[in-house]
Amino acid sequence: MTSAVSASSGWRDAPANALAGCLTAAVFYAEYTGLGAGLGAVLPGSGGAATGSVMVVGAVVLSCLVGLLSSRPLLAGPRAASLAVLIFGMRLATGNSLDASANTAIAMAALALMLLVAAATQLLGTIGAVQDWIYRSHVALRKGFIFATAIGIVVSLGLVQLDGCLRVSPGWTALVVATSFGSALAWTYWCSPPPGQPPAERTFKAKLAPLAMVIGVALATAGYYALVQPYAQGDYCATLGRIGLQPALLSQLLLSPAAVQSAVLALPLWIWPVLLLLGFLLGLVLLLESLTTLRDSKDQTAATLWSGQIRMRALTGLLSAPLGLACASLSGSRTNALLEAHGSTRMAVFFHGLGLLAILFFMSAWIAKVPQLAVAVALLLVATQMIDDETRSSVWRAGYNPQAPASNIHTAWMFWAMLVMSICAGSLLRYMGWGFGGGPLIALLLGAVWLAVTQGSGKSALSVDFQAK
Repeated sequence: MTSAVSASSGWRDAPANALAGCLTAAVFYAEYTGLGAGLGAVLPGSGGAATGSVMVVGAVVLSCLVGLLSSRPLLAGPRAASLAVLIFGMRLATGNSLDASANTAIAMAALALMLLVAAATQLLGTIGAVQDWIYRSHVALRKGFIFATAIGIVVSLGLVQLDGCLRVSPGWTALVVATSFGSALAWTYWCSPPPGQPPAERTFKAKLAPLAMVIGVALATAGYYALVQPYAQGDYCATLGRIGLQPALLSQLLLSPAAVQSAVLALPLWIWPVLLLLGFLLGLVLLLESLTTLRDSKDQTAATLWSGQIRMRALTGLLSAPLGLACASLSGSRTNALLEAHGSTRMAVFFHGLGLLAILFFMSAWIAKVPQLAVAVALLLVATQMIDDETRSSVWRAGYNPQAPASNIHTAWMFWAMLVMSICAGSLLRYMGWGFGGGPLIALLLGAVWLAVTQGSGKSALSVDFQAK
């Protein structure tokens, strides 16, 4: 009886859920395209960015379909931290191939292998002890890794998209980026509710905060056509239209037996265990992203439902691997935006996916006119969204407060050490041609070892449940 009542209520609220789903699809499409452009940078050819965008949008749509099995309105899709690990593994695989024509098959085979291992790894999240361990993971490791990944986005992805426009018109490019990025940040600040205000009491103005992404991309697009486009030449400072963002690209992502065979023959044997290890680490990152979303999102999903949500994320990974789609985990910011737009049931998640498909199939001609300069602004905004209140209040400020407990100060310094290690490791990997994305991952591993050694030797007062809620 309860399920029947819930179903009827969901259909009764269908107009509100449809509006919430389609609105958030329009808001986050720029973010999905920006993340996809970074993923596509690993793929050869001029159409890599478009292919990556389709891979990311396809992963979100698949997650929305799997989300229909859930009783909660939770949005899932590629996130920067896990995507950085996936990009690093694909770049590592293609970087060892001398056959440029086989690079696409190699990259997609590496992606499929890592996703399959990651899907199996995520099932560890159904164990109560693992849920508790991730729930109580040290804040310096958790926040340091997320923030280091944000830096990686700016360095590896944002600057790549900006490079072409900076070559042809550095002055106008800097002005457009500063104006659009600053306006989006100002909008976010203007819409921000007072600290500690419950979601139910937030004003209509506070619920408009997700539109910052739309504002930033729209201003960057307008600035490009008004000020930068006259200087564009050749392949520099291009629009997405020049690389053909077409839904038909999905057919190129499916792995055929011949493609798998060519990838296996092209890769040295030592790469396979490395990809297996990266797949395991990818699964842990995806698990961390999903469990922190279940813990911190405004939906307040009961802990008894966590195992079911993790199984659905593993199912998404199993389906994504042969389809050539990107990784996906639950997202707190996207889920919160859906809830604030009055998406009250899983039907809102369904309409989110439907809205994305509508944009991809029926608005691709408009999207083709979006400049890569606007994609760069979207990536910069994605990076800043990772800098949340918990990091600022509990980590940054504690490191400069002499009155703070020793454990808080040590946590802050460990956080900064994570960033330094990430930048150094990422810069070395970038110099070697492997991309910046592996830097945060290496810093996470080194930070975990450091934490274990200092705690075991009694040299530090770091508390593992410093941020437990």
